[in-house]
Amino acid sequence: MTRLAFLSPWNAKPAVAIASPIRHALAGGVVDVSHLGKLELRGRLEGVEAGPGEVILRLAPTRALLVSEGSPTAAAERLGAAGVRVYDVTAALAAFEVEGEDVLRRLTELDLTRLPAVGSIARGTRAVIESRGGGRFRLYVAQELGHYVVEVVLDTSRGLGR
Repeated sequence: MTRLAFLSPWNAKPAVAIASPIRHALAGGVVDVSHLGKLELRGRLEGVEAGPGEVILRLAPTRALLVSEGSPTAAAERLGAAGVRVYDVTAALAAFEVEGEDVLRRLTELDLTRLPAVGSIARGTRAVIESRGGGRFRLYVAQELGHYVVEVVLDTSRGLGR
């Protein structure tokens, strides 16, 4: 397992508070979930399963994103011991939820029936997009671009009369 403590608020010494990279851009229709634990998984992923409070978004045969409700430390240790390369990207990714298939169709060319997927959103920004069901989607983007993407999502929503 690789430890990049500066990307993991749970492993930082001394402990640090989680500050959302999109907190200043939020408005109605966007829910900030940047606090979720996020691990990038690489390598042989056959047989890898999510634990309680975790979900694994399979992005390629040898690549996935594990999202946990709290600290991903136990998952990182469990998967690292199983030979999976694990990178804590909690602080590297902003995450938010948005409602409306029509909004997403204006922001990406990805087939929304084939999610989760990695693709372009908001004029070329790379994102992992996950369907949460009921027309709700979760987006994971590089934290330094999170504010911009949220503003584009909100502008698009307003343009659709939301």
